[in-house]
Amino acid sequence: MAVLVIFAGGLSRRFGRDKCTYSLGGKRFIDRVAEAGRAVADRVYVAPGPNADLYKGVDVVEDSPRFSGPLAAVDTALHHFDEEVFFAPCDVPFITPAVFKGLAEAGGVFSTWVFPNGRVESTVFKASPREARRALDFLAAHKRRRLDDLFRLSPTVFLSVVKHGVDPLWLYNVNTPEDLAVDRVEIRLQVFVEDVELRWDTPPLAKWLEEGDVEALKRELIRYVELGLFSMAAHVAKDLAPVSPAYKVLSDVLYEAVEIEKGATRVN
Repeated sequence: MAVLVIFAGGLSRRFGRDKCTYSLGGKRFIDRVAEAGRAVADRVYVAPGPNADLYKGVDVVEDSPRFSGPLAAVDTALHHFDEEVFFAPCDVPFITPAVFKGLAEAGGVFSTWVFPNGRVESTVFKASPREARRALDFLAAHKRRRLDDLFRLSPTVFLSVVKHGVDPLWLYNVNTPEDLAVDRVEIRLQVFVEDVELRWDTPPLAKWLEEGDVEALKRELIRYVELGLFSMAAHVAKDLAPVSPAYKVLSDVLYEAVEIEKGATRVN
């Protein structure tokens, strides 16, 4: 079938203890994610980063020295496995099999979910390793460290949670103990409600990094805005910030626009 890799290398500072091994309803966060992912994957690996001592005896994916953060685990996994690989963080304890099934049914080198406000949930995605390796090698050569850059370089299917009936709560990251009381995610901005498959003849990011083509970046920014992929547009605007302070302001505005509001009534 496929492989699931669960990111478990965070420091959990705001949570006050390791999140992945925290029990909710009798199940650890990481076990909840693994259970949901087994709907599409027959093997589950943990990417523990600096937390390897917590996962002795468990199948793990070690960090690649070429990157830091989640991208380090992605690099190792996609150079090791040939079958499709699904990725998810340990701190989405409300995730369901439907999240992974939707990714599995999509095409593209990558597939990922997008909230209606244009925020790409970049740590929950599917990848086709053989095609993705070229993008990883390119990012390593140019010392890029942002996970979303993979989606800027390769054909990617951006899936609408609205279209597929995916509750945003299923993708909600728990960062503090108070977040455990959240039972709904409120998203007022509705700019992304249909799936989009995006592929470039030559990725603008590649043209900018290799040739210094600023105009290519500007075209990329406009395209993301037109599609309602606001968090992707924010990343591009941040890259353009050295060109003009206005792009830094624009990136800040876009990042603010894709913030997620939450409501809490659950009692644990």
